[in-house]
Amino acid sequence: MTYGIRGGPGPSAYYTQPQPFDELKLDQEKIQEKTAKLKEKGYFTVPISETTRSYLREQSSLTNRAWQEHAVGKIVDLKSTDFEKSTTEVAKNIAAALSGKEKELTPQEFQLRRAKNQGADQWHRDKEPKKVICIATVEGRGTEFVKHGDSEGLFGTGTYGKMVPLDALAIEQRTKEAKRDRFYFFAGRGFSEDDVPKLIHRSPHEKDRSIFLARWK
Repeated sequence: MTYGIRGGPGPSAYYTQPQPFDELKLDQEKIQEKTAKLKEKGYFTVPISETTRSYLREQSSLTNRAWQEHAVGKIVDLKSTDFEKSTTEVAKNIAAALSGKEKELTPQEFQLRRAKNQGADQWHRDKEPKKVICIATVEGRGTEFVKHGDSEGLFGTGTYGKMVPLDALAIEQRTKEAKRDRFYFFAGRGFSEDDVPKLIHRSPHEKDRSIFLARWK
């Protein structure tokens, strides 16, 4: 089954069929559970459904005419789709659960990206005003990260969100790679709250990897 880029099934699809990103429609109980994990580990994950996986692979194909050249690389813009709108509502609830108060959130990106990296391959935390970030690997290696509890004392703070490695061997031993079958949610420095950890991560050194990226500010 194919989906239009603006979201929603084609005209022949029965309306009860699963839609891409349905798995991200987390209820309040699940959001409380997931955000507790984020505060402990620096991130939480949501398994990617087969429906969403198929949609992302379809959109990520190099034959897709929706690819646009941008400074960051090639992107397929999915902002303003029904998928983005429903996920933004969930992101608002995630932000509220993390901070204990309502947050105004607007989507900065909701896209597929074949990135040039441009510094993203250096260890960093997403800088202000970014609050909620969601990444999934479509092609290639997954994003590398160090769990919140494992990163203490291993990095110094640089400029513009960059993190300076202080112990390369220890960092290498504690580095994890995002699995391909998961959405990864984490927080950026748009949160001023000290008890909301900001995940230290980087893009792997690999050409032509494709990711789904959503960030709200």
